[in-house]
Amino acid sequence: MKRTPRRRARGFSTADVLVGMAVSLVGLTALYGLFDAQQKAMAATNVSTATQAAVRNVVDLMSRELRMATYDPSGLAFPVAPGPSCPGIRRGFDEGTPTKVHFRQDLNGDGAITAAGENVTYALVGYEVRRTDAAGGTVTLAAGIPQGGFVLRYFNGSNPPVEIVPGGSPPSLTASQLDCVAKVRVTVTAALTDPDRHRRKPLTSIGSSDVAIRNRELANL
Repeated sequence: MKRTPRRRARGFSTADVLVGMAVSLVGLTALYGLFDAQQKAMAATNVSTATQAAVRNVVDLMSRELRMATYDPSGLAFPVAPGPSCPGIRRGFDEGTPTKVHFRQDLNGDGAITAAGENVTYALVGYEVRRTDAAGGTVTLAAGIPQGGFVLRYFNGSNPPVEIVPGGSPPSLTASQLDCVAKVRVTVTAALTDPDRHRRKPLTSIGSSDVAIRNRELANL
């Protein structure tokens, strides 16, 4: 029986192996680049979400509390403004600057300002927005606030409202100006470093709200 000669099987040459390794490295590099880009995008999204949440929380909380400023259902908590500016208005704003507002409110109607949430200050301290409750201490609400990132503007109750501009150095509303505050515009800008070190521009979020002081708005109707 005649045997059929077998062909010698050929293996991989060194060149084949090198080419295969090069192709694999190119593929791995591309996958790593894609993974790294996704990780950076996710990190940037998380930072952006955090800044948006911080801004929203500050604006929402300030809006809720500012609306109730000078609230005095018993008529015993605050004196009445004598005028000549806005006479008859219940006092309750103690300080108003472009970066700080201090106000009081008799939430439980007992004629005293001693309960939680009745004597409140919001202020920019360094790079932080802080809330101070005379009955509960100080809490940092947001960090990473840049220069000019927390701005308060004050308006009277006329139609259309006229801005009440703090004067002096440092600028602050006078007692008669505080008596006429019927609206406060709160603007908060948070800026945090982009986790991608190749991007120098920070990630920013801005929130703003015009808050009508309920007692004083009603008094002007």
